Amino acid sequence: MEPDARIAAKVEHAREVEGFMRRLGWSVAVLGLVGVGVFAVLWGLGDLDAEQAISLILGTCLATILSGTTAYGSGTNVGLGAERLEIAARTASPQPDDGAQH
Repeated sequence: MEPDARIAAKVEHAREVEGFMRRLGWSVAVLGLVGVGVFAVLWGLGDLDAEQAISLILGTCLATILSGTTAYGSGTNVGLGAERLEIAARTASPQPDDGAQH
């Protein structure tokens, strides 16, 4: 496989990983909101006392924020790395001639 083809394959794979990680970040956020909702319902039904409910809701919120933003940020970082690699490969490889005679 040519170096240009390998770089193009790596960039494409990095973009796929970027999309997956960003979707994972949003999924974690949604799952956390569902968890907060469940704990709020359990608190409303009286299955949890105030101290338990507040600690579970806050813990779920904090874990969700940290996990979701980490996954989302990682995906964004992978995407930026792919862009840098593509730009570096484009500037390093010789550009095809446009047909002009020198």
